[in-house]
Amino acid sequence: MQRKILFVLAQVLHIQSRMFYGKKTKPNIEMCRLFVVFILVFDTFYSCKEELGDPNPYADVLISTPVSKIENYVGLESEDWSLRTFNLDKQALDYVNELNRVDGFTESPSPIKNFDTFKSTLLDALNSQKGPVASLLKNKLLRIYVCENLGGSAVTGIVRKNGKSIGGFVILDTNTLNRNANDWISYKENSTFQKGNIKIRIRIEEEKQNTKVNALSYILLHEFGHILSETENIGPSFFLPKRSYKNFEFYKGVWKSEKVAYLDDSTFSLRPQIRFYSGSLSLDENWEKIYPILSVTPFPTLYSATNADDFFADSFVSYVHVILEKKPWELEILKNDKPIFKMENGIQKDTLTIQRKIIERILLN
Repeated sequence: MQRKILFVLAQVLHIQSRMFYGKKTKPNIEMCRLFVVFILVFDTFYSCKEELGDPNPYADVLISTPVSKIENYVGLESEDWSLRTFNLDKQALDYVNELNRVDGFTESPSPIKNFDTFKSTLLDALNSQKGPVASLLKNKLLRIYVCENLGGSAVTGIVRKNGKSIGGFVILDTNTLNRNANDWISYKENSTFQKGNIKIRIRIEEEKQNTKVNALSYILLHEFGHILSETENIGPSFFLPKRSYKNFEFYKGVWKSEKVAYLDDSTFSLRPQIRFYSGSLSLDENWEKIYPILSVTPFPTLYSATNADDFFADSFVSYVHVILEKKPWELEILKNDKPIFKMENGIQKDTLTIQRKIIERILLN
C-alpha cells in the first residue's frame, strides 16, 4: 500500500510541476487544490499505518502455545520459588522452537544437566528481591525455565486467563549467565561493537556484591519488565496481529513504532544501526556519535534505545536498580585502558519524568 501511495504522490508532483503554472505562468488554482487533496490523502494513509502499527510475527505463537494458558499452571498459591522453577520441558521447548523459527534461528534448546546447581543460584536471585518488587514478582512471575542453547540469554512469555494477561514466564540460558554482574553487563555492551583499541566498562555492583547472583537478578528484572508491559497495559499487547505505540503514554515523543524513534532523523541518526551481540559497529570510529548523544536523549541506556519494548524493560530494571536499590550504574569508554568518556544510567533525567511516574505507579499498586 505505501509503495502505491508513493507512486501516486510522485505522479501528483509531476503534474504539479507541469500544471501549477498555466499559460504565461498564471497559477492554476484548481490544480493547487487537487495537489493539496492528494497530500492530505497521503498523510492520512501514513497516519493510519502508524495508528494500526507494525505486523507482529509472534502473535500466532503466543496465542497457540500451551505455556500461555493458565490451565497449565498449578501451585501458584505457594510463595516458594522452588515450586515455580523448572528444567526445560516439552511445552517450553516447542514454544522456543516456534519463536526461533519466526526469527530464522536454527538453535534448539535442551534441558541442563546441572539443574540443581543452577537452581540454587536462581533461587538466591529471586529471594534477594525486597518490598514492592518482591510482591510483583510473586504475583506475576509464574514460572522460570532453565535450559541451554536457547539462541539468546533469555526469552519471555505471557500467561492469560479468560483472555486477560495476568503474568508470565521466563526461559533462561545458563550458558550465557556464567559471569559476575559487572563482567556480564560490560560484555553485553561491548557485544555491539567490533574489537579495537576502545572498549566499554560498566559497573553496576560494588566489588563485594559483584556476583553471578546479582547478574542473574538484573537479567530477571529486565525480562520481568516485558511481562509488566503486557499485564499493566504499558504498550500494545504482544497478542495483537499489529502493534501500535501511538496512544501509549510511556512511549509518547520517544517512539513512533517498535523500531523507529523520533530522534532517528536528527539527534541520534546512528541508533537504528545498533545491534547487540552483532559486533557490527566500530566503537573506535563511532563512540562519539553514540554515547555523548545517548547521555542527552530520553534513553536511560543504550539497550533501551534498541526498540520500544526494551525501552520499557530496561527503564524498569534501571529504576529498580538505581532509584529503589540505590546501586551504581557507571559506564566508561576506555582507550588503551584509560577513561576518555564517562556517563551514568539516565533513568533520573528530566526527560524521563513521565516514565518514572508510570513505573512508580506500577510498584505502588
